[in-house]
Amino acid sequence: TEENHQLRDYLIEILPTLSLDPETYLPYITGCLDTFQDDEEELDEIIGLLQASSESHSDDEEVWPKLKEDILKRHQECKDALKQLKKEKDEERREIEAMKKKEDMEEAHKEKERKRIAELEKAKKNEMDPSKKALIEQYAYDMSEVYDNDGKLKVVEQNNAGKGEGEATTNKAIAEKVNKERTEQMRGGQNTSSKKDERAKTKQAKLDKVQQKEDRRKKSVKGERKR
Repeated sequence: TEENHQLRDYLIEILPTLSLDPETYLPYITGCLDTFQDDEEELDEIIGLLQASSESHSDDEEVWPKLKEDILKRHQECKDALKQLKKEKDEERREIEAMKKKEDMEEAHKEKERKRIAELEKAKKNEMDPSKKALIEQYAYDMSEVYDNDGKLKVVEQNNAGKGEGEATTNKAIAEKVNKERTEQMRGGQNTSSKKDERAKTKQAKLDKVQQKEDRRKKSVKGERKR
């Protein structure tokens, strides 16, 4: 495994000093440590094999316990380092997952808020005065994305009222048009009312003249009878 392989540099350096070939004996040590739990019996057997194979230190009773101690110490250090690395990776993974979950929740909340606002706008439009609603629909416009020669985005508002495809307009122009139409309608109503009043006055003046003639005729008839 990876932690035992990290002992290679140490073993490759120390084994030749004991008159041992690393290529021959290193696999025995690393293979033992791959399955090492706390049972040192197999490792003791390998250390005994190394001692018996050494031409220079086979009778040295101090070097071999020290070699075993160094191997176990370095093996544990490697395991601890890998354990810490795994812990850090797990923490990083959990942080990424937590961040992603938070972003998903925020996006879901934003989407919910967009739907709520859209529903409110729809309800508000449905509750609008029919004449005002019709007026808005008549002069509604779409926003179309158009890019200039420099690749910059500019906005062209296209009228939906049948004024010609691609005809640009603005809210100000629409408001001026609506106000103009209202003014013309009011003037038209005033003109109609004025004409009716004039006709009524003319008719009443004619009736007054007829009544005055009739009164003068009656007075004339009474005067002749008295004579």
